[in-house]
Parts: sequence; C-alpha cells; structure tokens
Amino acid sequence: MRRVSMCWTAAMVAATAAGLTATPASATRNGTEVSCNTSALTMAIANAAAGDTLTLARHCTYHLTTAYVGGDGLPPITKRLTIRGCDATIVRDSPTAGPFRIFDVASGGDLRIDDLTIRHGHATGDGGGIRVQSGGTLSLESSSVIDNTADSLGGGVDVALGGTATIKNSLLTRNNAGDTGGGLQSDGTVNVYDSRLTYNYANTFGGAVDHESGTAEFHRTSLRDNTSRLDGGGIDIDGGTVKFVDSGLTNNITAGTTGGGIWNGGATLTLERTEVSGNTVAGGNGKGGGIYNTGTGTQLTLHESTVDGNSANGPANSQGGGIYNTNGTVTLERSRVQRNDATTAPGGVWTNVPFTVQDSEIKNNIPSNCTGSPVVVTSCTG
Repeated sequence: MRRVSMCWTAAMVAATAAGLTATPASATRNGTEVSCNTSALTMAIANAAAGDTLTLARHCTYHLTTAYVGGDGLPPITKRLTIRGCDATIVRDSPTAGPFRIFDVASGGDLRIDDLTIRHGHATGDGGGIRVQSGGTLSLESSSVIDNTADSLGGGVDVALGGTATIKNSLLTRNNAGDTGGGLQSDGTVNVYDSRLTYNYANTFGGAVDHESGTAEFHRTSLRDNTSRLDGGGIDIDGGTVKFVDSGLTNNITAGTTGGGIWNGGATLTLERTEVSGNTVAGGNGKGGGIYNTGTGTQLTLHESTVDGNSANGPANSQGGGIYNTNGTVTLERSRVQRNDATTAPGGVWTNVPFTVQDSEIKNNIPSNCTGSPVVVTSCTG
C-alpha cells in the first residue's frame, strides 16, 4: 500500500504541475518525479546522481523512437538508480524504430526497477529488454518484460557472466531469442522469486531460460508454455549450479531431440518440491520429455518432486518420457516419476548408469516404466 500511495501522490503532483503540457523532472520527497514525456525520462536518467530515485508518471507510456546511444534506448546505467514505475510502460515504438534494447546496466551500475512494464525492445546482440553486463546489478520487482527480442542471447533479460540479478514477483512473457534464452539468459548470479516465465521462444536452446555458468535459483516460480527449436524447451543448463524450490516447469516443448522440460549437461541441478509436468520433446529419436541429463560430473537431485505426464512422442526411437540419463549422477529422494510416455520403451526412465533411489516411485508410465533401459533403476518394475 505504501508503494501505491507514493506513486499516486507523485502522479498527482506531476499532473498538476504539467497542466496540458509535459514538464521536466522535478525533485520532491518522492525522489525525482518524471512527467509523462519521453525526453523528460531520458534526461532524468542521464542526469541522475548515484542513489537517486525516479518516480514515473502513473500509467504513462513512454515511447522510445530512437536509440539514445549505440544499441541502448535509454542512457546506460553506471551508478545506483531506483526507478519507481507506478504502473508505467517503457516501449520501443516498433516497427518504425530501429533496433535497440530498453535498459543496459553497465559495470558498476545498480538498477532497481519496481512496478514497470518493459516492452518491444530489440537488441541486435544480447538482452532485448534488459542487459546486465559483468559488474552490473539488477533488481526487478513487480514488473513485466514483454514482447522483447534479442538477435543473440536473452530475449527478455540477459545477465552476463559476472552480472547479478534478483527478480521478484515479475512476469517475463512472449520474449524471443535468436540464439539462447528466450525469456532469460542466466550466466551470472541470478535469484528469481514468485515469478512467471511464459510463452518465450529460443531459436536454439532454452525456451524460457538458458544457463551457461554461475548460479541461479528459482523459488515459487513457474516456467510454463515456453518453446525451443532445438533443446531445452523450459531450461537449458550447460554449467554452474541451478536450483528450483517449490516451483514448476510445465507444458514446455522443444521441437528438437532432447529435454522437453529440462536439458542438463555439466551442471549441478537440484529440484526441491518442484513439478516437471506436461513437457514434450517432439523431434525424431527424442530423449527426455521431462528431463534430459547428460555427462560425467553432471548431477541431478530430485527431493520431494514429481516428473509427471511428460512425453517423448516424436517418430522413430523416442525414449525416456520422464527422465533420460547418459552418464550423469541422479538421485531420487521421496520423489515420483509417473504417467510419462514415449514412442519406444521405456516411457518412464532410461539410463545407462544406476540411480540412487530413496523412498521414490517410478510407476504408470507408457509403454513401460524402465523395461528397455540399459540399466534398470532400483525398485523400478515393468
């Protein structure tokens, strides 16, 4: 309530001062209030001192028609800056505008965004909506990143190696990456809470998220209805450490051959009280409708989690509707792999090395639970 009240007060003051015309930003107890005018927004960011707060005009849409510098629609963030959005939107006016991202957090920058929509950014490189460079920090709360495009990595948000991002109570949806990470490219230190990544698309790997290195944690977060052309419809993980807690990866799809929900190679992945369900690997000879886990040193742990109703339903020898594992270390603790299906047995679990199984079940998978796997998981029958 305090945030809404302050935004409402700021909007009323700005509107009163503006009359029928836009006015420059003005300093008040709410920080610097920015009138509903794109030039005023650009100037306010460019002129902000370290630690400043900008309060945007409530419900305003700020239209960006040209890049401020290089591939950035707004001045790069090089210091600590808070933007209180007040349900405003910053949009790149496509299709007439040239390609540029909306925000760029440079090394030493610390950008804190609250209650703002970021829309239609288009980076020729990484980070269509927001790029966080090495040494930069982003805090995104109660905000939406929608319909952004990166020709390379991170259609919605790109967090480079050495960058840091915290995302809370936010939505990343309908973003597109020409390469990896349709919604989010996570290569630094990333923490996501109470958020949704939906309907994002990657032209190669990681429909919602691509994680190459560093550490990422997702708490009470949903990755739903995302798509990749190659592998990892929900998330593609190639290194580092990733953890999901009280979260869901559901109804994601890859048109490729591995990992409808999750592709994990070379990383430590932990799922705690997390659901992997309804995901599909649709390519021929597909592997791992729910989870594809591969590589010596790759670790997958499921604790009180479910892999339920996933499919490897492509033509030819598609197997492991639930989990497909090659040479990785897998531990199931009080977890269930159930009701998954594949074109060719097994529908539940395929693995060439043993699993560690504690109080877990593999059941009701089609055409078999584990039969057809080179190694049959302990306690798995049929």
